[in-house]
Amino acid sequence: MKFYSYFNMFTKSVALLALVAMSLAPAITNAGTFSWGDIAGTNVTFLDVTENNGGASSLFAPMPGMGGPIAIGDILHLDPQGFASQSANNSADIIDSQLSTTIMAGSGSSIEDITITELGDYSLGGLTGGQASAQVGAAFFWTILEIDNTAVSMATQATNLILGTGGGPNGGIYSRPSDDGTAVIWSGTASIDLGSYLDSLQIDGDVTKVRLTFDNTLQTSADDVSTAFIKKKSVDIEVNTETTIPEPTTALLLGLGIALVPCCRRRSL
Repeated sequence: MKFYSYFNMFTKSVALLALVAMSLAPAITNAGTFSWGDIAGTNVTFLDVTENNGGASSLFAPMPGMGGPIAIGDILHLDPQGFASQSANNSADIIDSQLSTTIMAGSGSSIEDITITELGDYSLGGLTGGQASAQVGAAFFWTILEIDNTAVSMATQATNLILGTGGGPNGGIYSRPSDDGTAVIWSGTASIDLGSYLDSLQIDGDVTKVRLTFDNTLQTSADDVSTAFIKKKSVDIEVNTETTIPEPTTALLLGLGIALVPCCRRRSL
């Protein structure tokens, strides 16, 4: 009887621990939506990091519960999993995914600017005279939610990923035969200067919370004698912060220092 009692207690404990782990772990909220929760950096926190691609698995990072984005200082690093497009034999393919997060500055800090860097490779090849293309693009949408820790209502702004190679207005379009190659590296950046944006509007203050959403797209096409492949391999969201107000302890010490100055002066008289 004691054995069965201990066994029941053990199984109940395991079940309870499993439930607790499930409640604490990031979750798949619905089909095609994957949430990794809040990820804390050094001076900022990336709130509710979520991907939506309409598919069965995440593309920007490992599935929730199996890894996910990580913070390195104030950089949110994403390790794309299977974020690729390929075509051959008179076909075309497109893959798209959206990532969103709210970036919140820590106590005594403000968000000055954000730089997104993306990296990957492409391959184009086939018989002479064939046609194929591989393309990468991304659109970034950002909205300032707080200035000096006070909620504000401001218009959403947008910018694009800019690549140093390839055709198109923002680069990133590679075609046969001029861009033929295997595992050719591509990279691009997008910059969001929040401080300059506020200055342009003659708004005095510092950004303490901003919403960031962006769509990434890869597409390929190829005729019957060509192949095209392109993959996203790394995404970094780097936040540059500034110190805006002293920390509570620092402010207290400064206050005490100022208060002691008259006393010291009186003693010296």
